[in-house]
Order: sequence, then structure tokens, then C-alpha cells
Amino acid sequence: MLVKRINLIITTFTIMLILSALIDNVVIAGGITFLIIIIGYIFIANKRSRKRLNLLKKYCDPYKFLKATEEQQKITGKNPKINAYLNIDKSVAFILMGNFQQAKEVLLSIDKSYLSNKNGTLLLYTINLISCLYELGELSDAEELFETQIPILAPVNKRMNLAVNLLIAERFFFLNRYKESKEKFEEILSNEKLDKCTRLSILYTLAQIDKQNGDLISARNKYKEILDNGNKLYIAVKSKEYLMQT
Repeated sequence: MLVKRINLIITTFTIMLILSALIDNVVIAGGITFLIIIIGYIFIANKRSRKRLNLLKKYCDPYKFLKATEEQQKITGKNPKINAYLNIDKSVAFILMGNFQQAKEVLLSIDKSYLSNKNGTLLLYTINLISCLYELGELSDAEELFETQIPILAPVNKRMNLAVNLLIAERFFFLNRYKESKEKFEEILSNEKLDKCTRLSILYTLAQIDKQNGDLISARNKYKEILDNGNKLYIAVKSKEYLMQT
């Protein structure tokens, strides 16, 4: 942290000196320096964020994602709004590790006043909490939250719309409405461009539905694909357990 701040100061001072030498106006040189530093900061922050998210989307490693998120909290976590957003990310890591109670606790610790429906953070928070409640068997609480909050939290972009559709399909599954769940998940698979982690999560639920329907060959094929590609995801561990038992 200290080294990064020193490097930032040195970089800013260097740019300022160069521009001051080229431009015979200190105010203009200072303004350009400020603009360059801000643009550079945004570029680096976005690059770091994409790299962190790819630990889940591409490499299916919630443990490294959690560690990277906690490291990011050390850097920007003093801002309460950013810290709230990063805690939502932490809940995602715990969910994908299968630690649903821990994910729920992290979510409930978040001050929701820092979340907003305008940028989708409140919707994402609510979706994650509902998912935890379903996984923990707290169906009545999950249903109450779904019925009272999801209708009033409009998706702000395509990514949020996908998250809502995934929740709807997941809800059907936990309510034992397997036919509707399967249809919804298959619709998502055919119509959406999905990252690896999301696709494998869908296949896991479809494998469970196949098992319920007695289609064990189809279920086994899906579990095999999840195991082969799921790396350290909880669903990869559960798929391995199933395959070893059959």
C-alpha cells in the first residue's frame, strides 16, 4: 500500500515536471496531469477488476477469488460503499464454495443504505440472499423475500436480467417444480452467452433434475463435465462424490 502510494506520487510529480517543461502554463500542466492520473487509475482499476472476476468466470476458483477480493478490500475497503460491493462479491465466493451460512452472514452484515437499485447492487444482494436461503432450506423466508422484493427491483442491464432469470429457474427447482426449472435453465443455455462458471452451475441443477427423473445416464454425463471443468467449485466436489458412488 505504502509503496503504491509512493509510486503514484513519483509518477504524478514526473508527469507534472515533463508537462511543465513542454507547456508554459503551470495550471494547464496541472490539469492535464490530473486527467492523465485519473484515466490511468480507472484503467488499472478496471483491469484489476476483470482479472479478479475471471478467477470465477474463467478459472472457477472461488478460493482465489475470495483472497483477491479481500486484498482489494485492503486497498479500497475504507470507502463504505465500495466495501459493501466487495462484501457482495465475498458472498458469491462463499456460495460457490458451498458455505451458504457464511455467505448469508456476510450479506446480512452489509449496510444496505450503500446499495442502490439504480446500479443493480441492491438487486444482486437480494438475489444472493434468496439463493442462500433456498440452499439452507429456509424456503418460507426465501419465498417472502422473492415475492416482496424481486418484483420491485428492476434489472438495470442484460447481466442483471440474466441473474433474475437464473434465480427464477433456481426457485422452481427448490419448489420441486422440476419441469419448469428444466425448461427455464435450458432456455437460458440456448439463448445466453454464459461464462464457464455460470454454465456449469446450470448443468449441476439440470443433473439433479435428471437424477430425480431417473435419467441417470444424462445426469452422469453432466456431473462428469462439471468435474472435468469445475476446478475448485463446490459443485465439482459434489459431482465427484456422486460419480464415485455410482
